[in-house]
Amino acid sequence: MSRWKKYVAFWDHRETGESLALVRILLGAVVLWDLLQVQRLNLVRVLWAPVEEGGLGPASHTEPLIWFYERYGATYGTTLWLYGITLTVAAMLMLGLFSRCSALALLLLYAQLETLSPDADRGIDTLLRDVMCILVFARAGATLSLDALIWKRKLVTDTLVPAWPRYLVIAQLMILYFFAGLAKDAASWSWNGGYVALFYVLHEPHHIRFVIPHDALVIAYPLTQIGTLTTVLWERSAVFLPLLKWLRNTRERDTRWHRWANKLRLLEVWACTGIFFHLMLALLLALGIFPWGCLALYPALAKPETWRRWAQRLRLPESSLAPA
Repeated sequence: MSRWKKYVAFWDHRETGESLALVRILLGAVVLWDLLQVQRLNLVRVLWAPVEEGGLGPASHTEPLIWFYERYGATYGTTLWLYGITLTVAAMLMLGLFSRCSALALLLLYAQLETLSPDADRGIDTLLRDVMCILVFARAGATLSLDALIWKRKLVTDTLVPAWPRYLVIAQLMILYFFAGLAKDAASWSWNGGYVALFYVLHEPHHIRFVIPHDALVIAYPLTQIGTLTTVLWERSAVFLPLLKWLRNTRERDTRWHRWANKLRLLEVWACTGIFFHLMLALLLALGIFPWGCLALYPALAKPETWRRWAQRLRLPESSLAPA
């Protein structure tokens, strides 16, 4: 097979849709939760209303900035409509109702909210919008969705979908972590600074979720050093993520590198390190949806058949896994 045919075959590979469906469900759930938190904190007006009606963003009656305000008027009432529609669309994406349309609508609405409050837009919001772009062109509603129930009469189907959107989600993870690792170039993240970055962060009152006694942190100081070093190494090693995936997918070649990488389960080690890293961030630091937004992309690291094997181990009814 020529290189061109191999290239085409790689991007044209088909698989069942469990991995993409889980990314869709988790991403929608994270966005939905974040929007509900805005309402719980009574910040809808502050973040997105026109400045004349209590908003802190750049929109006003004379400069509505976004299409929604231009069409329906820049008022707080319109803000509530915009918020409610965005909330509904996020739930639709999570449930897999008109999945592609929901992903596109959520992408556009989320971008409108960012325009209304640019200072409140976070890196995780940009990451989630990037993945929404992928979901617009992916068949993420082929299984585990209301779309599947409506069109296939089954929640779990064997419908084959293009795998390239999953590859792009993996590439997004690689870019995210590798450049985050490169950005950690301050002395506190290096040997010269004694790997004290996490020790310092756990002393910052605006970062930590709860106060940790100083004496306890002093006792745990070596662990924070190990955590700092591990964080840098793990993030920068993300550049090898495509290689680890290739070694796993071509294990039949049985070369020394294939045997070494798969015997040590380097891909699983990398993924489990990331899961532990984000869970610890969620436990110790007040970072909003950042840990959960990143973890929402992790199902893409596993092939769909992996999720099916895990479902069978959990003893889900075999009938639900039968071909549609």
